[in-house]
Amino acid sequence: MMEQDMTSTNQLLDGVIGDEEEEQYSGPSIRCVMFNLDSEVYGINVKKVREVLRVGSIRKVEGAAHNVLGIINVRGVIVTVVDTRATYGLMSKPVDELSRIIIVELDSDNIVGMMVDCVMEVKDIPEKKFEPMSATKEGASRYLQGIAHYNGDVIILIDVDSMFSGQA
Repeated sequence: MMEQDMTSTNQLLDGVIGDEEEEQYSGPSIRCVMFNLDSEVYGINVKKVREVLRVGSIRKVEGAAHNVLGIINVRGVIVTVVDTRATYGLMSKPVDELSRIIIVELDSDNIVGMMVDCVMEVKDIPEKKFEPMSATKEGASRYLQGIAHYNGDVIILIDVDSMFSGQA
């Protein structure tokens, strides 16, 4: 009982300290849609996100790339849905009630859906917290823009333009 109370108190203090850190910062920040793949926390700049959808019917497309799940109809617009787990070399996972499709606008003509495990929240992260990725990006790391340590989380910022260049 006592140990449980200490854990609750520590979690509460962590939250208060984290909130104060957020409130004190007034510099430039990046507003991100936060989501999970496995136990990792990822972020996409909210300027690239059009909307977040529950997973419905996805029509398979024969001959599509290994990471393409298929297509969906979003209010009359056909959108390609990419398995973000496959893109990052993670094991596949069945769709569940927390799975979501993040609709990303690459430009005015190209829209792509990203299947993710769970969408968490929208959060402002100070730009100074992000460490850029090295110039020699290889494999899936070429899709990553930077990594931030913020409020106890490691947040991986995705470069959606690099991720979908040539796919839309």
